[in-house]
Amino acid sequence: MKQQRGFTLSELMIAMVLGLLLTGAVIGVYLSNSKTAELNAVLGELQNSSRTTFELMANDIRRSGYIGCGNSSRVVNVLNAANVAGSAWAIWNGGIEGFEQPAPAINGVNPLADTDAIRLMFGSGRSYSVESHDAALSQLVLSSEHQIQSGDLLILCDEALSSIFSASSTDLTSVFHEVSASNCTSGMGFPLLCDGASGTVKQYAVNAMLMNFDSVSWYIAASSDKQSTSLFRVRNNSAAEEILYGVSDLQLEFMDERSRSWRDADLVVDWMDIISVRISLQFIATGSSDLQLPEQMSRMNYQISIRNRI
Repeated sequence: MKQQRGFTLSELMIAMVLGLLLTGAVIGVYLSNSKTAELNAVLGELQNSSRTTFELMANDIRRSGYIGCGNSSRVVNVLNAANVAGSAWAIWNGGIEGFEQPAPAINGVNPLADTDAIRLMFGSGRSYSVESHDAALSQLVLSSEHQIQSGDLLILCDEALSSIFSASSTDLTSVFHEVSASNCTSGMGFPLLCDGASGTVKQYAVNAMLMNFDSVSWYIAASSDKQSTSLFRVRNNSAAEEILYGVSDLQLEFMDERSRSWRDADLVVDWMDIISVRISLQFIATGSSDLQLPEQMSRMNYQISIRNRI
């Protein structure tokens, strides 16, 4: 009878070590692939959401300074809050103003430290043609029925002047611009005279254009759940809208038409000379606490030209 032999202890131990090494390699590949798949999923979601965000942000920037009627640079702002520092429509500045870090409070919210912010102003929505203007009665009669409500912010323009004001009251085809809590004068002429009365009278002619007026700001602040930071958009004095969750930084640069050079907001001499904005957004992963996005993938840069300057 032949004697049967099994594996020696040394052979078993070597086999076990090799098996463990192979198992470890397989687990490592699995974990690596799993992390890569998670990263790709986060980046895909990030790209989709950031694309929509940039489209909205770019649309606001392109429209900045738009007032219709040939975009006359002379603008009169009769709103009472026009002289209150920090209000949504305090300074026209050609419809654009950037804020270098630390950015000031916007509608009572302090932007995240070390981030920039931007405010954009423009005429928006449907435009109405003026059929007649009775400056003495502070009445604008429009050529059609309208959807304007009392208290709406509006901009009225012709080729020589644009006036920003609040509708004190309305009817089916008329809009009034009387002295009110919002308007410091009923007169909408240049130079501005906020006297609580008729001020400087401006009689707008037939076919002057009336539109809604928007002041839109973008900034970074603590997210609504306080677990991260987000990119916010706020229109006039309304509540801020949380546009994109997981944004940790916003940096802005502005191109000067004269020098064709990029500069930070605090180095801009005249906002009327700005023709383009460069945006840089930094994102953070929100799906996993230990997932780190590569720097080159987590920061996105865009350049947007102002439609009314070029």
